[in-house]
Formats: sequence, C-alpha cells, structure tokens
Amino acid sequence: MEETGMIVLGHGSRRREVGAAFEAMVGRVAERMPFVRVLPAFFSLGEPTLADQVGVLAGAGCSRIVIMQYFLYNGVHIEQDIPAMVAELQRKYPGVEFELQPTLQDDLAMERLIEARLRGSLPF
Repeated sequence: MEETGMIVLGHGSRRREVGAAFEAMVGRVAERMPFVRVLPAFFSLGEPTLADQVGVLAGAGCSRIVIMQYFLYNGVHIEQDIPAMVAELQRKYPGVEFELQPTLQDDLAMERLIEARLRGSLPF
C-alpha cells in the first residue's frame, strides 16, 4: 500500500511568532487528520524547509508526498520557484511521487470565508 505524507508549505517570515503561528495551525490540522502525517514547511525565511520535511517523510517510507501551497495568489514563487524545488526533490527522491496542490487563489471556500466575515460586520 502506498504511504502518503503531506506538507503544508508557507512562505515564512523574519518574525519568529509568525512562523510559530503557522506551525501551530498546521499542527491543529494534523490533529484532525491522524490517519496521515501532515507537516509544516517554509519556502523561505524559516525552518524546517520543504527539503527538510520531504526528507523526513521519505525517510519514514512515504512514496507519495502531497504539498499544499499555502499562498493566496499565484506569483513567481508558485509559478517558477516552487516547481523548480519540487523538480530537484524529484531527482533526489526518484521513488517518491510528488503532488503539488494549487494555492488558495480562486478557492470558493476562501471566498465564502471572506463573505462570512464581511456579513458578520453588518448591522442587520
């Protein structure tokens, strides 16, 4: 049976508390998904890196790694930098299948969240 691991990839920040908040959020998600290993990683400005966490999951026997790109929009990192990183990781781990999930751009759930928050501020 194929073992799947998951990584939530955030940008990272120079502010340590931002990284800690991201890691805590991923930890809460992981707690709600005990049937699969879910780890946080940072694209830049933080550790653990994507390469670090891929190494952890591959070392634990995962033959499939899903990477959720926790970014709001499809900028240069999404269109160029991250695919290049994943291509390099694919060369390093040829027995691992990588799945790169889309960003939150145009995600209906995100639009509904924004709408709900705005509606919550209405006086009626």
